[in-house]
Amino acid sequence: MIKELCKDRKKLIKKELEKVLVGVLSCCMLLNGCGSASQDEISWDLEEEVVKSTEPLEEEGTEAEGATMSQAEMIYVYVCGAVANPGVYQIPEGSRLFEVIDSAGGMLENADVTSHNLAKVVQDGEQIQILTKEEAEELRKSGVSVVTNSMGQKQGLVNINTASVQELTTLTGIGESRALAIIAYREENGLFQSIDGIKKVTGIKEGLFEKIKNQITV
Repeated sequence: MIKELCKDRKKLIKKELEKVLVGVLSCCMLLNGCGSASQDEISWDLEEEVVKSTEPLEEEGTEAEGATMSQAEMIYVYVCGAVANPGVYQIPEGSRLFEVIDSAGGMLENADVTSHNLAKVVQDGEQIQILTKEEAEELRKSGVSVVTNSMGQKQGLVNINTASVQELTTLTGIGESRALAIIAYREENGLFQSIDGIKKVTGIKEGLFEKIKNQITV
């Protein structure tokens, strides 16, 4: 009998505590302007607040930073010559030559496939000229190797758009001062669009150009 009374008293105390708790929560909700709510609604609201508080906060500028990073991973190359759609293309850094050519619509029927290392990695700002069979044959007859290496430079030729002072001084009649002038010109005016453009550099006249024109490329 005593045990049953104790159990009944515990149940009664538990119910009273639950009522007090609901009352306190209701008062808190009223003070916050949320109106009255049932015990189930209060529990649901509290659960939603807990879920909201545990959600990860989005960092401001995440999308902008991601866009900036994506932009930084893109490079620009100029594809010309025997391709379907010559022009400047934006491609992912680390792309191979065959991927660039595909972006330009592929090679034309008269393109000389054997003159190009299609597996080479292209560089930002590089000009890629796809040779025709006739152009490649003329270069071969003149004794020039036309296969491009991993840096996009025709073997045996000095790329005046990328060459260092040491590389430029290997050209006939080009000393250190003229090599520095070439580099200064391209830094100030941009890359040479053709080998003839080197004649705009101070100290390089027609006579010197005739000596080096078969030694250089762009």
